[in-house]
Amino acid sequence: MTTEIEKRLNKFLFPVEERKVYFQSDSNPKLTREYKAIVRPDKDKLISVMQDSYKLVPNREVILPLLEQLYQLDTKWHFDNSHSFASSKRMRLQVTFPDLTLNDGRSDIALSLFLHNSYDGSEGVRMFWGAIRGICSNGMVFGNVLSKFYSKHTKGINIGNINEQLENTYNQIPVIKERIEILQHLQVTDVLKEDVQKNMGKTVQKYINEQKLPINQWALYNILTYYISHLIEQRMRAAYQMKVSKIFQL
Repeated sequence: MTTEIEKRLNKFLFPVEERKVYFQSDSNPKLTREYKAIVRPDKDKLISVMQDSYKLVPNREVILPLLEQLYQLDTKWHFDNSHSFASSKRMRLQVTFPDLTLNDGRSDIALSLFLHNSYDGSEGVRMFWGAIRGICSNGMVFGNVLSKFYSKHTKGINIGNINEQLENTYNQIPVIKERIEILQHLQVTDVLKEDVQKNMGKTVQKYINEQKLPINQWALYNILTYYISHLIEQRMRAAYQMKVSKIFQL
């Protein structure tokens, strides 16, 4: 890795380790084999207490193999801070491919890869394909039409062939564009409004009501992705993006 990339990834690659868990019994500490502690030794900080079946997968074990494959690609890529974050418990790393784009008649939308991991059991290693709109950094996840990778921490980890996945994803752009065109010709129905409020919440619905009336479902989709990308905390964006993907079948 270059020094620049090392610096950019430093907040993701902090050390983690397992430690034994003791509990108080008759005024004496007693070892339990049912649980393990996940700890950051660099900060001497407890991250979580997990069942013994939990397999610790450090961020570096998924990020560095991914990086090795990215270096072998012919197409340009860069780490994108717009939807990346790292905390002691969870992380999301976005990789954007600026030359692999689709256009919805408004602007270019570049393909992105979103890599997830956690140390608190909230999610396993996950990798989603989506996109980012260049002019406003609206993040999108195409969960319905693009393949996604998921692995629980109790199973083996295999990032897979990124070049092959990237090619397969790029080949699905006509399918994505077709779905976008369909959304551009569909009106925003009362049923859709109810679905959005049910899944996204009243706060999001209030924001929608304050905007100019969307002329079609694609316009509503973009209002939602803007809200998520600019008004939702980074650690929570993925969940909202997946909800929107499901609502609009993208």
